[in-house]
Amino acid sequence: MSPLKVLINFNLLCWSTILIGLRRGLISQKDVIDCAVDLIVNGNDDVEVAIIAGGESLGDEELFNLISNLVKQPDKSVDLDKWRLAHLLYIAESDDDEQTKLNRLQEVYANFDYPEDMASCSIYSQSEIAPLVAMIQVIEKLRIRLTQQ
Repeated sequence: MSPLKVLINFNLLCWSTILIGLRRGLISQKDVIDCAVDLIVNGNDDVEVAIIAGGESLGDEELFNLISNLVKQPDKSVDLDKWRLAHLLYIAESDDDEQTKLNRLQEVYANFDYPEDMASCSIYSQSEIAPLVAMIQVIEKLRIRLTQQ
C-alpha cells in the first residue's frame, strides 16, 4: 500500500497534508487531481476542488494557490508527521527483506530531517533496540497521536 493510500485509509488526508506532500515531492500532481476527482464524485461541490479535478493543465504555482485556498488550519509539523507515519507503515507492511526495509528506514529518517523520536531508528544509534523494532514503536506513537485528533 502506497503512503498516499495509508493516509486515505487512516482518514488522515486533508488539503494541508496534500499541500505539504506536493511541496516536498511526496505526492504527484496526478495524485492530487485524483483526490479532487474522488471528492467531486462523492458530492463535493467546491469550485476550487472542481478546478483541481480538471487540472491537468494547471501550473505548479496555480495548483499550490488553489490548494492553499482550501487549507483551513495548516499545521506543518502535524502534516509532516502524517506523511512520516504513512512512509513508516509502508515500510513495515512491505514484503521487502530486512536489509531493504532498513535502507528505506534510513532514507525516511534523513528525508524527514532526522526527527528526534526516530533516533533509535538510525543504524548508527547507540540504542539497544534494533532500528526496525524502534520503527514499530515510532509507528505506534504516531498512530495514536494522529488518529486521536
